[in-house]
Amino acid sequence: MNQPEAVVLTERQQAILKLIVQEYVATGRPVGSKTLTERYPVGVSSATIRNEMADLEQAGFLQQPHTSGGRIPTDRGYRYYVHRLMGAPELSSGDQIMIRHQFRQVEFQLDQWVEFAASVLAETAGNVSIVSVPRTLVARMRHFELISLQPRLALLILVTQETAVRQMMVHLPEDTDQAELSRLADALVTETRGLSADEIERQVDGSTDLARYVLEQITFGLRGLNSVERTQIRHSGIENILGQPEFAGEEAQSVLDLLRGGALLSAVLPQLSAGNDVQVFIGDENPADALRRFGVVMATYGINGEVTGILGVLGPTRMSYWRSISSVRYMARLMSDLMEDLYSS
Repeated sequence: MNQPEAVVLTERQQAILKLIVQEYVATGRPVGSKTLTERYPVGVSSATIRNEMADLEQAGFLQQPHTSGGRIPTDRGYRYYVHRLMGAPELSSGDQIMIRHQFRQVEFQLDQWVEFAASVLAETAGNVSIVSVPRTLVARMRHFELISLQPRLALLILVTQETAVRQMMVHLPEDTDQAELSRLADALVTETRGLSADEIERQVDGSTDLARYVLEQITFGLRGLNSVERTQIRHSGIENILGQPEFAGEEAQSVLDLLRGGALLSAVLPQLSAGNDVQVFIGDENPADALRRFGVVMATYGINGEVTGILGVLGPTRMSYWRSISSVRYMARLMSDLMEDLYSS
């Protein structure tokens, strides 16, 4: 995770900051010294806690919304909690087993995995989820079929390894029936499975006229898929945060605006680095002004050098970072495993 600036807090200040973050995340109400002494075994007086809270406020880790009220964490306070006090959160083994079992019940199709991942991630993290359909750097052939429409006209159905589908009408160089097209497709699928357009193109020489023509159409179709630039995203769980006090009134519309048209991904993508770790952007740490009221937890998934997608959650800065980070981390691992299964099949 991206690291904050080095700050030295005493053990007592760290303990108090951690309790305030946890209490405020759970209740949404400012936290006073009396709350801490009554609910937690802090081992010091309310006066001592008030002094420590004042020091934490002066250092920029807490703020006091009302003069006579308790304190709430600042963006800096949340960051210190995430990077120094929370540890390395992982979903419980029970949650992991349940989620993996749920995925095994879903049909072996990438689109369904992405839709389901968005739903499960939103439910597990308790925030809005965002999952992009993974994109390959180079489209690779998985399967194709030829369906005869007329003696010299056929439908080519091309399926890539990430299950993208392209259908093309092809005009054949000679009269051909369905039986011959099926035999040709069976033979060429075996020879071309897993290959890119450039690799298939090198197999054209030495083929029969009909086979050469079909291979040329396949390379054309694969290159067309390579040229598609739009990133498709799925999101779920908008109801999880619209009930939060931070998103009352006009703030709710700001969440919907971020999810529409790819505004969230456009803002976050340039900041993401590929890898196995989760990246967290809190409040003013977010790259875009529109995101500075939010906490964003993101990770990449896929196969290094082959295919990459992103997934994550969006919520108030007062989110449960432990739950969000552990959910995103596990889901990224699981989706990467599923990609490996898909590409090796």
